[in-house]
Amino acid sequence: MKGIESQKKQPFIIARYCKFGKFILNHYKLSQNILLIKYPKSLAPFSKIKATVISDNFKNLLTDLIHTNVINIDLQKSLNDSEIKIFDLLIFSANLSSHLNYKKQTRTIDDYVKRYNLLLSSLKAGDDSIELRDEISNIIKLLNNKNVDKISDDIANELLELLKY
Repeated sequence: MKGIESQKKQPFIIARYCKFGKFILNHYKLSQNILLIKYPKSLAPFSKIKATVISDNFKNLLTDLIHTNVINIDLQKSLNDSEIKIFDLLIFSANLSSHLNYKKQTRTIDDYVKRYNLLLSSLKAGDDSIELRDEISNIIKLLNNKNVDKISDDIANELLELLKY
């Protein structure tokens, strides 16, 4: 048609996506805290990871990984449990585990204490989500474990009671 040109796919793909192993990752959506992974040939979304809203820490981890080709361990440890599972699935599915020398990080007790303090700060700042409360509750139970013994039974029970709706 005169005066109208069809939009070509390729410039759009180049502008919005970057290569991520055997997939492409939408870095435009990533800047908006949305993880969107697709296959490069068909542009079909990767079915095991739908378009997912992610935290700033996860966004920063992926952005840093894209720019440096190195996994930032501190950022990786700051992810919540569901994001850790997504990150593991993403790295293995994209066939990047050997290229990045990826090792699943295990959290130490000190990591859990730091995570607890971070989550507590988020709760005090007004984040009252169920996911946040569940994660804090799980960490309190872990820190109250007899083998760990970082939080006494009385304090753990009181904290858990405060977290109930």
